[in-house]
Amino acid sequence: MVWPPFLKGSSAQPHHSTWCLLLALFCWSSLHVLVTARARRSRIVRTGRCELIQVPMCKNQVSYNTTKLPNKFGHSTQAQVYWAMQRWWPYIDAGCSDNLRTFLCALYLPQCVGEDSEPQYPCLETCRKARTRCKRLMRRQGTKWHKHFKCKRLMPRTSNRCIKPRRETKKAQNREYVLCEVNRLSMCQNIPFSQGSLPNMYLQSDLQEIDREMSQYQELVASGCSKKLRLFLCGVFMPFCVQGRQHRKDQGNPSVASSYLAPQLDVPFMVPCREWCQEVYDQCSGEYEQRTHGLPWPGKFHCHRFPSYTDQYEQRNMNNGEENSTIPCTMPPLDLGDN
Repeated sequence: MVWPPFLKGSSAQPHHSTWCLLLALFCWSSLHVLVTARARRSRIVRTGRCELIQVPMCKNQVSYNTTKLPNKFGHSTQAQVYWAMQRWWPYIDAGCSDNLRTFLCALYLPQCVGEDSEPQYPCLETCRKARTRCKRLMRRQGTKWHKHFKCKRLMPRTSNRCIKPRRETKKAQNREYVLCEVNRLSMCQNIPFSQGSLPNMYLQSDLQEIDREMSQYQELVASGCSKKLRLFLCGVFMPFCVQGRQHRKDQGNPSVASSYLAPQLDVPFMVPCREWCQEVYDQCSGEYEQRTHGLPWPGKFHCHRFPSYTDQYEQRNMNNGEENSTIPCTMPPLDLGDN
């Protein structure tokens, strides 16, 4: 990665939120690689029976945990569902609606209410709430509300035979970037980095929502496939606060906090390096596939998304006009071991 052309040569210190936005845009631009990828053959056999939800967009994050396939789109395996759903993952993370995840999960992975009963899909109202809140964001990103997402074809909530909508909460469209805050994620207690930054590279900022998503990888961490997996996940979901920053009560104000960064630090946070990601992938992807009955390694952890240890971001030094560079990623501490 190189310094963005529109900032190259500028003598102005970039705003901290600029880096967060650049990382997010980098991730969003990588989605076409996943969209065009072909699904692997799944070992989940079509049985028409209730099965535990394994798809990472929905596992542990909706009000039910079993589904019944095939769905209305003809998907008979969760691997097929994964590849169909992953294009909507950025909009779920962006938080445009509290009902988008509920709607999509219930549509692609309808709730199993009995092996002799039809599964339950989202209610008409669930669809409408998600569409109303997210249609504008999708349009700005060049994505249309899917032509097959016809709300009027779904049952109303009064039928009591569908997944009802959640209450919509007022969310800031873009949460103000926080340079450093205590990492309170359940999986990330007692790690070498006690503070992190939000929003993360997927524009997630809700700690409870991030916690629920991370919980699905707890068994994989416990499997011992890699001693570096837990810290990797923590750095992905809440980028590490750069060491050397001085602590102040007004640390949440980027315009103030920027003047208290150590002079040699160009970026206020660090994510795991691509090399770290690749090591975790090599050690754990097989275990993940086995535990999820054939699902591919989650797209969020595809290593091309992360900066390499050898990548450099060029920045003009405001003090002497010389070019300076820093690496906005980190490798795991040596005392974590080799596995």
